[in-house]
Amino acid sequence: MNLTKINRMYILSFLFTLHIAISAYVNSTFLSNIVSEKWVGILYTLASLATLLLLSKSANILKYFGNKRLTLWLLLVNMFSLFGMIISNNPYIISAAFIAFVSTNTQILFCIDIFIEHFGDKSTVGKNRGLYLTVINLAWVTSPLITAFLITKEGGYQTIYTLAFAMTVIMTLGLIFSVKKFDDKSYQKTPFLETYRFLKTNPHMLAITTINFILQFFYSWMIVYTPIYLYQHIGLGWSQIGIIFTIMLSPFVIFGLPIGILVDKYHIRKRTLLYIGFIIISASTFLISTTTIKSVLVWSAILFMTRVGASIIETTSEIYFFTHVKEEETYLLSVFRDMTPVAYIIAPLISTLIFIYLPFKSLFIILSIILLAGLYYIPKLMHNHDYGIPNQNK
Repeated sequence: MNLTKINRMYILSFLFTLHIAISAYVNSTFLSNIVSEKWVGILYTLASLATLLLLSKSANILKYFGNKRLTLWLLLVNMFSLFGMIISNNPYIISAAFIAFVSTNTQILFCIDIFIEHFGDKSTVGKNRGLYLTVINLAWVTSPLITAFLITKEGGYQTIYTLAFAMTVIMTLGLIFSVKKFDDKSYQKTPFLETYRFLKTNPHMLAITTINFILQFFYSWMIVYTPIYLYQHIGLGWSQIGIIFTIMLSPFVIFGLPIGILVDKYHIRKRTLLYIGFIIISASTFLISTTTIKSVLVWSAILFMTRVGASIIETTSEIYFFTHVKEEETYLLSVFRDMTPVAYIIAPLISTLIFIYLPFKSLFIILSIILLAGLYYIPKLMHNHDYGIPNQNK
């Protein structure tokens, strides 16, 4: 079968995302067995700071290495970090390996963004991004069941990290043979203050970046506190939670590509889709705090709806962003991707303050209110027929 380069990248993206996803929900538990629980949050913060530093230097690094060579070096570091987590019992080695693992994951996904942008047809951005998000979210949907099986039947954490290591090796070999030649663009290096001024003078780009931050804030909040709430406060078992999470994540597979087609083929307004997405995600998040019934069906339905809203926001915001940036404008892509580690720094700080004064379930009430902030930024976006951004840096 003769696969196009972008289709090969979709397959490699699935493998790499699966290697991240199978470990995502067990990393904190694994670390708590090695270091004190109070240090686990600090390690996540350090990993987020390392990620931010790496992304901030992305244009310089890309200029020196090129996208393909940089991706291969990052994959090598990623493999070594997983190897350290597999064989070592030393808390310092494991802590350093975890930080390297998390930070290189994000940077490799950043490089994959460049590959997808490079190989994709510019006239079908919606379809390209929708299909890409569908592929990587398929990895997230399948990961809870794989993780639950490995951790209960096949030897625990080391088995999970060994499988992740194997996927990284396959990803590396696949990239070497799938992308034999890659012509890099002249990646634009822009200081932070200039980037900030650019966003300030292009309010629609600042708005879509802020919308992405709000979404990443939601993810960072939910991935930490939803399992704790279901297990410790509602009383569901991990086998039940695994089923709930699989159903919960399915909207990312169901809605990604159709939303891309709606935007490309039927010209549905992105702003309309974002309004729908934020209303759904805010309302369903609020329901979490008011529901106490111990039912797999009920919790699957509620959490499914939160991800319906999230999938609409994620796909639409990605389409909007990549419609208005060029492949070589890595400084804008860097800032857009920075929102994930920034959210993982800010969300734990806010939630810690909430814990001091309010009960656990109030976390989801406050999160639902924070999500409504997205409605403020949607009107700042351009209409569907407005394309391109005036470059204020030239």
